[in-house]
Amino acid sequence: MVKKKTQKVRFHKGDKRPGPGMRKKLSYKVEMIKEGKKILWHVLETPTDNVVGKYFFEDDANVLADFQNKHRVWQENGGIPRFLWNYIANNT
Repeated sequence: MVKKKTQKVRFHKGDKRPGPGMRKKLSYKVEMIKEGKKILWHVLETPTDNVVGKYFFEDDANVLADFQNKHRVWQENGGIPRFLWNYIANNT
């Protein structure tokens, strides 16, 4: 007869579940933005409105967006941490 192991970790009333930041799916998209006389391609992180990068060529921006969408490097952190941001979408 095989004994079943009981769970040793106990959960109490005050315990909290992981926050909603982990459940959101990150996605990265490329948008064309005109800054002065220049046309730049921005790679945007959608739930946080973070501008991950600004590129002159669309192909360069698509490479970064495709890589981030495939590998989801910052998914566990809920996006790129704010102290690493180079650009904020509202202030461009």
